[in-house]
Order: sequence, then C-alpha cells, then structure tokens
Amino acid sequence: MPEMYGAYRVLSKGLYCVTMPAWACWAWLEGADGMVQGRLGGLDRRVAEAAPYDLWLHAVSVGEVAAAEAVVEAVEARRPDVKIVVSSTTPAGYAKALTSLGKRCVVIPFPLDFPQVVNRVLSTLRPKVYASIETELWPNLLESLREAGTATVLLNGRISARSFPRYKRIRPLVSRLLSGFRRIAAISDVSAQRLQQLGADPGAITVVGNAKFEALLRRPDRARADALRERIGIEPGVRVMVAGSIRGNEGELVLATYSRLVERFPDLHLFLVPRHMRRVPYLRRRLRKSGFAFRPWSQVEQEGLGGIRVVLVDLIGPLYELYGLADLAFVGGSLVPKGGQNVMEPASWRCPVLFGPHTENFEDATSALLSFEGGWEVATAEELTSAATRLLEDPELRRRMGERAHRALGDLSADAASRQAEVLLEVLDGTRP
Repeated sequence: MPEMYGAYRVLSKGLYCVTMPAWACWAWLEGADGMVQGRLGGLDRRVAEAAPYDLWLHAVSVGEVAAAEAVVEAVEARRPDVKIVVSSTTPAGYAKALTSLGKRCVVIPFPLDFPQVVNRVLSTLRPKVYASIETELWPNLLESLREAGTATVLLNGRISARSFPRYKRIRPLVSRLLSGFRRIAAISDVSAQRLQQLGADPGAITVVGNAKFEALLRRPDRARADALRERIGIEPGVRVMVAGSIRGNEGELVLATYSRLVERFPDLHLFLVPRHMRRVPYLRRRLRKSGFAFRPWSQVEQEGLGGIRVVLVDLIGPLYELYGLADLAFVGGSLVPKGGQNVMEPASWRCPVLFGPHTENFEDATSALLSFEGGWEVATAEELTSAATRLLEDPELRRRMGERAHRALGDLSADAASRQAEVLLEVLDGTRP
C-alpha cells in the first residue's frame, strides 16, 4: 500500500517537472480568463486574502456543481458565517459554479494532482474541512490535506457497478485513500457496501441519499418552460419527444423510431440532443439522409420552429429546459454501453422516462423509476417505438407515469443535501479547539 502511493507521488512529481513548460505555454495562450493558471495553483490574490476557509467543496462538473449548490444552501441556512471555497474541474462546471455560487462562495479551478501544485494551493486556502462531491480520489491532494491537518469528507459517495471492478484492481491505493475520510455520506446502501469493500471505515459511512436529486426537485420552472414553448412556436396540444444525451448510434435508432411514430402522430415534434457537440455534424448528415426537414437549435432559439418538427440541438445547455416541453423523454447513453445519463432530469418535470439497459452510472435512479413505475426500460429501436406509441396515444398514462417519476425522485433525494450539510458541520465543529 505505501509502495503504490509512493510510486504515484514520485512519478507525478517528475511528470510535473517534465510537462511544466507545456502547461505554462497553455496558461499563457489562455490568458487571464482561462482555467489552466488556476489549475497550476496560480490563484487570484483575493482568494488568498479571504483565507483561511472553513470548507472547501470540490464539484468536478455541472452535475456535481448542482449538488454543491444544494449543500451550500443547506449549510448557509444553518451557519451563514461559514466561509466556503468551491472548485470545479471542467470548463462547463467552473462556469456554472461562477454563475450560481460566485456571489456566495469563492470559486476556483481544481488543482492538478501534482505535489508541487497541491502544496501551493493548500498554503493559499488553508481549509479546515475538504469535501469531495462524489468519489474523486486524487492521491497527492488527499494525502497533503491530511498531512496539513485538514479533515476530509466524501459527499454523495458512490461506486457504480461499472467502476467497482476498476477500483478493485488498485484496491491497496484506494483503501488508503478511502480509509482516511473522517465521514462518508453515501448515496445508497449499495454504494455504501462497495465503499466498505474497497477499504472505507464502516463507522464513517452514513447513507443519506443523493444531493444531486434534491437539487433537481427545486429546479423546474414551469412558467419559463411554457414561455419557451410559446416563443419557439409549439402549438398547444402538440406532442413533443425529447431524446437527450444521445451517444454512439442512438441517433440512428431514435430517428428510426421517429419515422414510425410520425406516421401515426403527424404533429409529433422531436428534439435530438447529443451528449457531445462533436456529434452534431454526424447527426446532421443522418438527418439529411433520413429526409426529415430539421432546424438547428441555434436557429430555432432566434427564429422559432417555422413549421419544422425536428430540431437538432447544436449548443450546450438547453437540454434540461427542453425536458420541460416533453410529453415523453428518452435518455441516451443507455442503448449503447456508455453507463447512461441522468434519468431524473426529465422526472423532475413529471415527464415519463424511457431508457436503455446500460445505466450502470445511474443504477439507483433507474431502479427507483422502475420501482415507482415512472419509467420503462427498452432494449431496441422496436421496443422504444412500442413504448413511445403507448405513451403518445394515452394522455392519462403519461400523466400517471410522470407523477410516479416525480415521486421516485422525491424518494431518492430524501433531504440528502440537508443531511450532508449536517455531516459537514459536525466535522467542522470537530476541528475547532
């Protein structure tokens, strides 16, 4: 166990020295508005002036930032004087954190896991408690935090069925990192058991639910969704299908489904939303080959639908609001082995949810939907067509399934952010003399 971490530390320390010129060049090219300078530990002077911080919350990307928002809100409701810094790794997550939390917290890019960088950031922030939202295990950071006397906490702790075998292969290192957490707030009994099998202290684990899902309960804005529907020109009573987070060949499968559905429901609108924008050119070619008239979302947003029924979303960001327009949603990354995407986003709008069999990254959410009968699993384009047909021809079935999907979300959230805030404050109180 010490040997594995020691090798990682030596290797990462040397890698920093070798790659530093490239990092410095990248930071220079990005300029002051980029993230790389911050990821190298070059934080703004105002960040240092506000130190030390009571809590450092790390939220890797957009989904984790949403959970961080709920946790920060719960902490501030109990202790408005607590000083919080929030970090994020991805550009989208960092931008969202600045927008949603920038007025309440200090927001920084997450440091690269080089010992030289980590030590620089820790000497600036001097946090009492560090909390990672979801299982982000960076060895140099966690070891340096603990050496500095900072208590470490894991929030929204989860180990998916997909990642569990990978973690087991490096169990000596994972065990060392997990066993050092003062508290672990797990999202489910299954994740708690996996964390324990990987070396977490059973006495440190509490099952509290998923803070991401609690945040989703408060997120829908029906008035805004109705205004969007009117602005882009979807007539009252017209049915809408949203296919979100499409990956691999799912676009072809959805288009095959739509070609069958539109024969029976000629007014049906389809919003096709790829998970990654690099797939837009491919999907554009597939749409042209299919013969469907379509418009990109960037045009629809400015000019409306103009009588077009198929929309290819070519911008990052609108998916969640589009789920608010949907009569039914298919959540992608699931008919292909990609682990799935967040099926609870449409559920928060009381929208019935369809998804494929590959949902390992959201197994608790899909299990809840199936248990509450708020969603259906489909394995092929034919099954997707059949399920969508049943929903589109039966408004009462759609309403019932949508309500059940929303209840599943409520059951899964279980005041998770509030309970995680309590865990954080208990640990924070334990650090004070």
